[in-house]
Amino acid sequence: MNAGVKQPLARRPSNSSVGSTGSQESDHSLSHPNVGTTSNALQPPILVYHESARSIVFRDHLRRAADIEQSESGGTGNNPPEPMSPNNDPETKADHEHFEEDFSMELSAMNALFGGAEAGGFMNERISIQGFTPNIVPLAPLELGPNDQFLPLLDSHDRTLWTPAEREVVDLLDNQCAVVKTIKNNDWTDFLHRFKKPHPPKGRYPDDHNDIPANGDYTFNSFVTSTSLLPAGAKKMRCYGAAAVYTSGIVFALPKFQDADAENKAVESTRTWSWPSGYSAKTEFNVDSRGNLINGRQEALLPLSTLREYNNDYVTKEDYMIAGRVVKGGLKTVPYNEVFVRVGGLGRLVNGKDVASGLDANRSLEKGLGLPVALFVRTATFGHLISLLRTRARLMHVWGQAHIQNIPLLYISADQGIRVLTAKLQHELLQIASRGLNPFQNPLLHKTTIDNTDEKQLETKLEELIDLDDTIREMLTPEECVRLAGGFGVTDESIALILKDAMIQDKKSQLAGELESESHRLQDIVNEGLASAVRSGDYYTSRQLLILYSLVASEGYHIDADEKLKAATLTETGPDATLLKRTSSLDSEAMLLKRQAQSFDLTINTENSRLPLPPPPPPLDTDRLRSATNSDGLLAVLGAAQVLKSMRDGSAKRRTEESFLAVEEWCEYAEQSMAFRLASWRDQRAAQDDLKIAFAKDSSFMAFVSNKAISNRKSFAKQLRDAATQTDFSDVRFLTAIYEMTSKMHSPCLRLELLQFVLGLDNRYSIAHVKRSVELAATCLSISASTTA
Repeated sequence: MNAGVKQPLARRPSNSSVGSTGSQESDHSLSHPNVGTTSNALQPPILVYHESARSIVFRDHLRRAADIEQSESGGTGNNPPEPMSPNNDPETKADHEHFEEDFSMELSAMNALFGGAEAGGFMNERISIQGFTPNIVPLAPLELGPNDQFLPLLDSHDRTLWTPAEREVVDLLDNQCAVVKTIKNNDWTDFLHRFKKPHPPKGRYPDDHNDIPANGDYTFNSFVTSTSLLPAGAKKMRCYGAAAVYTSGIVFALPKFQDADAENKAVESTRTWSWPSGYSAKTEFNVDSRGNLINGRQEALLPLSTLREYNNDYVTKEDYMIAGRVVKGGLKTVPYNEVFVRVGGLGRLVNGKDVASGLDANRSLEKGLGLPVALFVRTATFGHLISLLRTRARLMHVWGQAHIQNIPLLYISADQGIRVLTAKLQHELLQIASRGLNPFQNPLLHKTTIDNTDEKQLETKLEELIDLDDTIREMLTPEECVRLAGGFGVTDESIALILKDAMIQDKKSQLAGELESESHRLQDIVNEGLASAVRSGDYYTSRQLLILYSLVASEGYHIDADEKLKAATLTETGPDATLLKRTSSLDSEAMLLKRQAQSFDLTINTENSRLPLPPPPPPLDTDRLRSATNSDGLLAVLGAAQVLKSMRDGSAKRRTEESFLAVEEWCEYAEQSMAFRLASWRDQRAAQDDLKIAFAKDSSFMAFVSNKAISNRKSFAKQLRDAATQTDFSDVRFLTAIYEMTSKMHSPCLRLELLQFVLGLDNRYSIAHVKRSVELAATCLSISASTTA
């Protein structure tokens, strides 16, 4: 019997947790310490499987079980011999015959392992497979959810904390000098781009309501749209649409006029139409090709001054007019009115000045009201407030940060009126979200998974990334910032600054001589971000974190290399400054928009690079996270982190050597004995049926009867040996070799199991999962290496 069989049966203490959450640093360590059982009772001893490549190839656990059963039944306990050579030596023939007679004994061993009352004392064994995740154990939920309310916003009344822009917009709403518009959640993209690109005329004739393209001082397209004029304080009247579908909206300031007559004259000349509360104008269906109202809509028009009078009645009187009828006793909430007005043209104005240029400007009904002066949300739930922050990020992305920076954020309710989400409250909101709020993605962007991605939805996801400015980063801890990044999505630049600060702190600790307690702050905060991404099920934010982590880690690696190169260059004829310049690629398109389905080049160009290629980043502990998710995208990202870890700590090299030696030994035995191949097939089927190893499909019996299994495994062993001799397991060449192997595999069984073992991946990683993980790991190394050029 081989040396692996003679080893004692490996067991864990009876109070250890059942199952393993992933590969560990040592081949014999079994499970992550954080994964436990729900019962306080002591667990039975656990039989270890996948402790080495040899145990995978030869299924030594079956023979060990047979030894135990034989010894318990009074047998000799001798290990069954294996065929060693193809010669006609009588001793070898006896060995072969003995091996063929072991079928019944090994079958009883499988009964002992996989159940059956006849198993005797061994039936109580519980099987634990290293690299096997039998059950998904989600991370513990946090205290708050998206439907909980942000109470500090409801209780805020301190006007002293308001900015001039916030005071102005609240005054405009109190004086009924502003209109509001709610946007359907699915329509934000079209609405935002309407300010950038004019629509062609609908009719054949000139129309005052056609779009006016940007020109001169008017930097945006202007167009007409339906809005509502709320009563003073935004109370009593509901906005258009249900809050779940029309979550947020915008506020436009109306032009200033000397008196009501001047306003009415401007309204008439520009055909700014308005209808009372409860009247359904439906302008999209009731305007003819010449731009005139039809179906009685013209007769129902009212001036803005009359709308304001009606609004005052809604707030101050019990009986008032709704849709041309007097309502006795009033309503708790009145329906919205409608104002058909031109918006856009100018930028955002605060107190008569354009916030981007600083120049004086005046709104008009003829040229447009300019950009919105505020954004608002209709409920104070965390889900809607996070949606408001994401909407603001989209406005900044589409219209430009200069126009939207510091735009007021409001909460408008028919019952409670107006509340201002001040900068202080925004910081408090983000702090609570990073500590106790279960993170969530935009529910509309459901087509942003690894295998189902819509480009428009992915573009929206990119636009929604929240920017964590200096003030926010100073108020929140780095751990809280990366939780926001993983769970809700923040910009690349924000993440890079946070990770670089952590890397610098690690370097300072090293320079201070704190070697006895090496700092791992960078890895710790990245793990926090990945945990938050797992909670929200967000593949793209986890991918973004891993790639930026690799970039920042390579920056840290090259700090010392830069100094050495600088010293060496100064000793030459003259310093070449271009050799010392490196820029990190922090392009969001590279981070988020690269599709897995696209062809991927694993090669990198290091020509003319004088800095050494960076090694894989310091290892991340993702074992617990892998056991908490079954998402294909997250498994790919966490698998890539595990692949990089295996390369960094040397386990990939050690396991590769183990694997090809074990496969070569198996091929030698298999060529000598049909009985050995059949026994091997049966053992592998037992693993597939009972241990549920992630094979592509059940092992083919004919592959073992013929020489196909031998041929496939010989080729696999050769590829592994070549990879071991031609690479140093620390750069993209090793991943290239693995990627080429997986590309040529069709229905691997043992080969897939060994790749999982080599890379430290668990049983859920199919060939497609392995390829995705290797691909992303190569992306991390390639981007990191590109910064050396």
